[in-house]
Amino acid sequence: MAFFKKNITRPAGPIAPPSSSFHKRSLAWMASAILVLGAKEILPSSFWDLWYYKGFFGWIRQAYDFLLGWSPLPMVYIILAVILVRVARWIGQWRKGRVYQGTRAIGGIAAMVTIFYVAWGFNYGQVSLQERLGFRMSGASKEDIEKEFTRATNVLREEAEALPDRLTRDEAILGLKISDRDLRPDVVEALALLDIPHAGKVRVRQLWPAGFLLRWSTAGIYIPQAGEGHIDKGLLSIQKPFTIAHEMAHGYGVTDEGACNFIAWLACSQSRDQWVRFGGALTYWRYTAAEMPNDSVSQVIHTFPPVVLRAITLVRENDKKYPDLMPRVRDAIYSSYLKSNGVRGGLRSYNEVVLMVEQYLKSGRPVRTLK
Repeated sequence: MAFFKKNITRPAGPIAPPSSSFHKRSLAWMASAILVLGAKEILPSSFWDLWYYKGFFGWIRQAYDFLLGWSPLPMVYIILAVILVRVARWIGQWRKGRVYQGTRAIGGIAAMVTIFYVAWGFNYGQVSLQERLGFRMSGASKEDIEKEFTRATNVLREEAEALPDRLTRDEAILGLKISDRDLRPDVVEALALLDIPHAGKVRVRQLWPAGFLLRWSTAGIYIPQAGEGHIDKGLLSIQKPFTIAHEMAHGYGVTDEGACNFIAWLACSQSRDQWVRFGGALTYWRYTAAEMPNDSVSQVIHTFPPVVLRAITLVRENDKKYPDLMPRVRDAIYSSYLKSNGVRGGLRSYNEVVLMVEQYLKSGRPVRTLK
């Protein structure tokens, strides 16, 4: 009996010291996030433009594309799986205490913020494309906008009339296959023409399920933590060229939405591919139409070839399949995000593409169709 009593009462081993009230690695992530956000606010745009956008980011871009760009699976799914596993582990370890688990949660958010800026977000500090090209983003006259709308209308009509019969059918408008590989040469050519960095091979994936992004009034999104652009799988084929090119421009470090739209317009306008030129012309025409009175738009729509009218109808019908979820909340959050990172126009910056194209063409700069 004494034997059993002796073994029961004796400690099995050394008593573990009490754990810290804070998760130390998370504290390090918090400190890094504070440093990153502070640097973003303190250092001038000339620093970020020279040392990050034209320097460090290019190395990140090339390294990422070489190591992970070959993956058939979008990296965002892998990242999402990792996050879900870590959240599940965090929930399962709640017994470690509220303070400890709270610091882990904040640390996880801080890690995402740090990775966001180090991997891409510091590009918000670059000199804008509008400034590089000497564009004035205010003071455009009504006549200038009307002329650009007329020009875009004529281009769309010409591209539509040049399409072969097989590309005028619903099957093409709805589902003609097109991917980032089809657009990459056009985007790289446009970036080179504008004399801005274009190292690497940016991927733009099509996200499942269809409508996931469209329900938030978004056709595409670039996720820096994944290093890839994404478009909604629910988009029609006719919408994909411009959207892929836009997200690819983000992947090459361009942050301003209007500038990415401008690069998408230039890339599609110069493409060797008739479908890319037509799809780009249609999407850009819709931007110009948004700047015009409804009666002016109505007067020209009936002059388009049937393929244009059918494409517009199918796009509108497709939009109805994915009604917006909380559009005002989404617009307020995203506009605030853009403004906090130096995009002064917020959501309105998307439509600056019309002013940029108008000034670009007025300056006599080239638009080369690579046939």
